[in-house]
Amino acid sequence: MTNISTTETVTRNMAFALEHLPRMRLPSGLYCFDWAYGETVLRGESVRYSLMVLLGLQRAAAAGIDTLPDDPESLWRRCLSNKGQLTPGDIGLAIWADSRRDGSATPGLLEQLKRIASDDAALAPLAGMEIGWLIIGLAEAIGAGVAAAEAPILRLVTHFRKQRRSPTGLYYHDAASSLRRKLPNFATEIYSLMALAALARHGLDDEAKAEAERLAAHLVRLQLPDGGWPWLFDAGRATVVERYEIYSVHQDAMAPMGLLALADVTGDALWRDAATAGLAWSRGANELGVNLFDDASGFAHRSIRRRAPWNRLTLFAASAAALGAKRRVGVDLGGVEVNATCRPYHLGWILEAWAGREEYTTSSAS
Repeated sequence: MTNISTTETVTRNMAFALEHLPRMRLPSGLYCFDWAYGETVLRGESVRYSLMVLLGLQRAAAAGIDTLPDDPESLWRRCLSNKGQLTPGDIGLAIWADSRRDGSATPGLLEQLKRIASDDAALAPLAGMEIGWLIIGLAEAIGAGVAAAEAPILRLVTHFRKQRRSPTGLYYHDAASSLRRKLPNFATEIYSLMALAALARHGLDDEAKAEAERLAAHLVRLQLPDGGWPWLFDAGRATVVERYEIYSVHQDAMAPMGLLALADVTGDALWRDAATAGLAWSRGANELGVNLFDDASGFAHRSIRRRAPWNRLTLFAASAAALGAKRRVGVDLGGVEVNATCRPYHLGWILEAWAGREEYTTSSAS
């Protein structure tokens, strides 16, 4: 791997996202679900991923980037025309996006959310990332002056704190299952961190900043020696259960999104440096020595994963050990390979993480 600076890595990643996002836009104007390497046909259509792309484009526009590959307002209208397809978490993303425009769609979106936000039984099965998106969206709406978001966010924060937070400070995968909830993935933790940072930034919860720092400290402690952010955790022990898949979007976008949000709230350089610590992994500083960004084809490979059937066998063995009374001992089976699929939200989240945050690339980690 060529040794390039953090600043250059971020610049290259953002240029990659801006140039290649159109490759994953469908004739409908929405974005695909994914794209397999070497194929010409895009697979599926995703309003969720389109909203994530939109958020990235909105941040890029706010940062003064005028060479956007799509018009944010047009993409917003295309997403909103499909609001009947939105999951509760997707509604959180939509409210978040609407808070960056005029907020005119938020009352209708809140109406869609009314029943589920007031019912613990309805909230309980939602994965942690969806709860995170809901809290972020509502916090941003309140920050934009939407008073109607105050009642549902109070309800959600109560649920989040009482039913999602483990004694260690990590967050459970859900609030309904008996076993799966104890093994949250990285998405649950990083979007929970973003939710806490949003609550703190808007002055909506006095405990949120300390809780965010506690969670972030665990994540930084558990980062792998090569900078990889592991996938599956034991919430009760605050340990890693299974490192794979290690996703490129976690490295160059989602971990920075959460950690830079915390750096914004605290002013602490620790979180700024942690946000950049995994960037080189996607660009070749990984166990396979592979640059997961194919600049020629515009393809961002999704992850490094265990080969089948060892992926399922290792996951089963590691999970069984974590859920039992014993510590995990040496569960590490099979070789690894590149997951040669690409999803558009990865490129959207690169823009969301880094547009307008160039000063954060100058750190002791560079």
